[in-house]
Amino acid sequence: MTYSKKSRAAAGVATVATLLVAGVSSTAFASTQAGPVELGAEFTDRIPARSTGGTVIPVTVTGGTVGATPQAFSAMRITARVGGKSAQVAYVDETHLKVVAPATTAATAVTMQLFSRGTAGPESASSIGYYPGIVSVTPAKLSSVGGTLVTVNGTGFLGVDPDDPQAVMFGDAAATAVTVVSATKLTVVAPAGTNGTAVVKVKSTGGVSEANGSSKVNYRAALGIDTTGTPTAKASGGPLLLTITGGTVGGTAREFTAERIGVSAGKKALSTSWVDEKHVKVVMPAMTTDTATLTVTHDTIAGEPADVSIAPVVTSLSAKSDTIAGGARVAVRVAGANAAESTGFKFGDNAAVCVKQGSGSSLVFQCTVPAATQGGPVAVSFTSGTGKTSRFTAAAMFSYTDN
Repeated sequence: MTYSKKSRAAAGVATVATLLVAGVSSTAFASTQAGPVELGAEFTDRIPARSTGGTVIPVTVTGGTVGATPQAFSAMRITARVGGKSAQVAYVDETHLKVVAPATTAATAVTMQLFSRGTAGPESASSIGYYPGIVSVTPAKLSSVGGTLVTVNGTGFLGVDPDDPQAVMFGDAAATAVTVVSATKLTVVAPAGTNGTAVVKVKSTGGVSEANGSSKVNYRAALGIDTTGTPTAKASGGPLLLTITGGTVGGTAREFTAERIGVSAGKKALSTSWVDEKHVKVVMPAMTTDTATLTVTHDTIAGEPADVSIAPVVTSLSAKSDTIAGGARVAVRVAGANAAESTGFKFGDNAAVCVKQGSGSSLVFQCTVPAATQGGPVAVSFTSGTGKTSRFTAAAMFSYTDN
């Protein structure tokens, strides 16, 4: 067989072309048909992650590469799982990725695993520390004596160990009881605290919640009333000075206002004013009982109720004087418990004969002024229907004259 130069040249080109095509086909086949690659993930151990998800974790790839280009990375179909849940993966370079931690209901420590074309790599030696999140704490105002049942709403609470003494902290003090209601709710019993702000923190096996505006509570001193001196108010109402226990009400009137101190008699709020850091003055209403229960509130936190005495009093006299011979008629109005049954009226030490007239707001005792041995001022007094002796007031003043 013979060949011309032209035919030999053509044959040479064909040979080279065949070799080049064969080379390309071989490379493409190798890149798409390579055996499974088991890729590992390295990252900072116990890297913190929000239980709501979204934390970006820088990852160094081991056991191979993830492609020299984004296109090559896409061809390798790299995926990741964090704590067994699918996680977003972003390409950085051939040995680095960014993995976005998914949300979790249990704030615990978990590992990461990479997959290439479905082939699983080893679980990471390092772990991701999911920490709980706090959305709200209610109530946000607590008594300093502790014991208030508090609801904490947030995320990742299934990772909280209620038996951990530091599972929930109010500042530096641990909650006295913790119940995990759900992944998003805890109920806890607040410990005693000091007047001021405290940050609530929830601890899980993965980490500790971050402080935020929603995780703060305000402790308020539970204020009471000193009753050792038997504070007594007039049955007709009026100002009453109270000594405060359990804390102070502010060193100035401005501080008093900021502390939001109030006093109530039963359900009725009383006008309350600052005297000094240990005393307040309240305006009592007219009372028809022997005692009144008062409660001090400190920024809505109620202290221990205390009873103050209510004294019967003379509220008015229709005449203010008579001679020592007596005999004048005086209308005496009174206030106190069971006032209609009042007895034992006296002008000074002199017993008077009095007759009850009317009832309710029209109640009056018509008294005949008894004789006196000497002139001068005296107080009109009586005994209430419950047996209490009336207390002196300016309205009870009466004068005897010599003629």
